[in-house]
Amino acid sequence: MAPNLKLPSGAPELNADEYLKQLCGQYLHSYVAAGGSAVKLVVTDSDETTAYFSRGLAEAAGDNEYLHLRLDAAQTRLQLIDELFFAVCRQIDWIALAARYLRQVYRDLDIPADESVPPAEAVPVRRVAEANGMHAGELYRTIRRTLERRLLGEPTLLRQFGTAMLRLCHSLLGWTGHDEEDRDIVLRWLSGRSVPVAQLRTVGLSSRIGRHHARYMFTSLTSWVQLTGHPGTVVELDLTRIGVARRPTAVARRGFYYTKAAALDTFEILRQFIDGVDDLFAGLLVVTVPHQMAVDGQRGLPAYHALYLRVADDVYDHGRANPLGSLVRIAR
Repeated sequence: MAPNLKLPSGAPELNADEYLKQLCGQYLHSYVAAGGSAVKLVVTDSDETTAYFSRGLAEAAGDNEYLHLRLDAAQTRLQLIDELFFAVCRQIDWIALAARYLRQVYRDLDIPADESVPPAEAVPVRRVAEANGMHAGELYRTIRRTLERRLLGEPTLLRQFGTAMLRLCHSLLGWTGHDEEDRDIVLRWLSGRSVPVAQLRTVGLSSRIGRHHARYMFTSLTSWVQLTGHPGTVVELDLTRIGVARRPTAVARRGFYYTKAAALDTFEILRQFIDGVDDLFAGLLVVTVPHQMAVDGQRGLPAYHALYLRVADDVYDHGRANPLGSLVRIAR
């Protein structure tokens, strides 16, 4: 029997499997698939329930071809938006996404690529040209111009992000001798690793990703995933560690622990995601918290009114007929 999702203050209990079914039916199959975005809060009664729900969500996302990403507050300092973005980027197969996009460009130009090659694998431009009886140099110039026009002119992509994706796509054409070097620079930049400014400039980038624009980079990411042919992105945030008030002994510590100030900063990040949900593209952000964090006035949601006031009505409204709550707020 599946675990139950116990909600605070006598709110209705939802069976985890049934809740996942409703998430799929009302979001993954319809609302998010049509380009909408939502932020959902799931209150669980135990670590076992959290793990069960997480596995089910990952399977549901995969079955529907969504890109699924999961972050744990114990492994990522979620109060820092740039570190949240970098942690997400480290889970992504950027080459596979670029290959999918490049394959779409070939199709749009009515130039068949080798369909025997999986969509997530690149097909070098010379191979495509040979298969279609075309001059390789002409085809390379056509593809390059098309990529530049589309990616640098795409309004949903931050200029720096579009430039980075352009470089990744260029590197898959297999035309120059600097493909792997350029690709490595972009991948290190996306994951937050240190890259000399001189190297960044060789691929058209000017500076590292900082807190001042990491949120816009995240928004661009959700757009990029959709542009590559995925229906959308499912991002899961496990905030269980934030509820730990006292750190264990040094020997027993694993990962990050949060002061109350850091916990409140994390809640502010969530508040910004809720208020900016309409800026995301086909994204479902699912936040899991233990029951105690839903009622704890010291370290839980009630401790940060700016977030709590946005979610309390959906969590505690016993009269709602729809157990999923608001499309753009939280799940009950």
